[in-house]
Amino acid sequence: MRPAPVAAFLVFVAVALSCAPAAGPPLRQLTALTHGSAHPASAETVAQQPAGQVPAEYRDLYDALAAKLDAFERALPADCRPDPGGKMIYAAELLAANCSVGERLLNEQYYQGILFWLDAFKSMGISGVKIAIDYPFFTPDYPNNEAYVRAYKRLVQDCRSRGLTVFIANGNLFLNSPFVDASVRYSLGTLTLDKYRQGKRQSCSLEAAELHPDYLTVANEPSGAEALNTGLNQSPAEFAETTRFILSGFEHSGTYVGSGTGTWSDMAYIRELARIQDLDYIDMHIYPVDYLQGAVDAAQIAKAAGKRLALAEIGLYKVRANEMADLGKMATQATIYGRDAFSFWEPLDSRFLEIVSRMARCNGYEFISPFWSTYLYSYVEYNLQTQGLGYGQLSQINNAAAYANARAGKLSGWGETYKRLISTGH
Repeated sequence: MRPAPVAAFLVFVAVALSCAPAAGPPLRQLTALTHGSAHPASAETVAQQPAGQVPAEYRDLYDALAAKLDAFERALPADCRPDPGGKMIYAAELLAANCSVGERLLNEQYYQGILFWLDAFKSMGISGVKIAIDYPFFTPDYPNNEAYVRAYKRLVQDCRSRGLTVFIANGNLFLNSPFVDASVRYSLGTLTLDKYRQGKRQSCSLEAAELHPDYLTVANEPSGAEALNTGLNQSPAEFAETTRFILSGFEHSGTYVGSGTGTWSDMAYIRELARIQDLDYIDMHIYPVDYLQGAVDAAQIAKAAGKRLALAEIGLYKVRANEMADLGKMATQATIYGRDAFSFWEPLDSRFLEIVSRMARCNGYEFISPFWSTYLYSYVEYNLQTQGLGYGQLSQINNAAAYANARAGKLSGWGETYKRLISTGH
């Protein structure tokens, strides 16, 4: 693994991967609060939780999520075995190259930091990366469009030189959110479905022609992030028509093209997509554990129609039942995402990964990618100093430690679980 220059690391940490603004104590203090970091805090400065203990305020949530995982695992067929002829691509989200980092992508020092993460992924056995290039980023009227195209073209080439499968997801940019860098300045205004379809077709056509990814998802989450970010609420039939319209506008020889939704959505979306002749694969996203069965149901529909399958985003939302009133807005709730950082979740995250991997292999999925990939290297210890920190501050802490651990060749427990799954399949 090639170490990133210190300057690149500093640029990288400043954006905090998620584009959250820097806040709170200086970075040298934040780094000391990590779990298994290169600079552990002393007992005199940090009041640690007893090892492995779940804080009282999260005990109910931890137990509820564990029970739901138990129930889903029991429901899996006892004789569930992966297709011996199938090969799973174990990937990871390349968060540092998410288009929401904006102009940072055009900074050479920052770009060297992205390459560091490619090498870190490769060294633990990961064979693919998922890169989010969201609408309207690749539309012709997006500011500095040509520079971004060149940056991503270079990135895809660097992925290929490392033997990594490239999966590009054309989702929808979270404009005006805490997850987007200030350099991302764009307004969708009064977007119509017609204009949206035209823009998506232009974006995907450019990505296919210039980047030549192995997989290209043209649309996803019609009842989640897509509706939230565009203001367009498409029925299953409308969403399928959007996918058809996009695919009819470009040549994609050598690239698998897909579309999909979250496991929480009505399976009518998958049934409609499965009828599209030119669609190669169905792309599912897994987040609330309550909807794991959706991945099984979608696989059955897709396989019956002869479609391939991908799990391009998976993550264990640390969310209570009474917090899921509006799933469409879940992706913008920084308070819930902030919970992910704490190390007491690590055993549950590992179990989730094991169960989802088994389900995926048994149901014919060929690509799987955990979203919050920095946790493969580090978590944050829950203690008196960290329990009141917000999402942005926790991200800074974890990102600094993740870099230090990756550079030292260290993985978190979750990372070790993923490494084992990659090497053994179970």
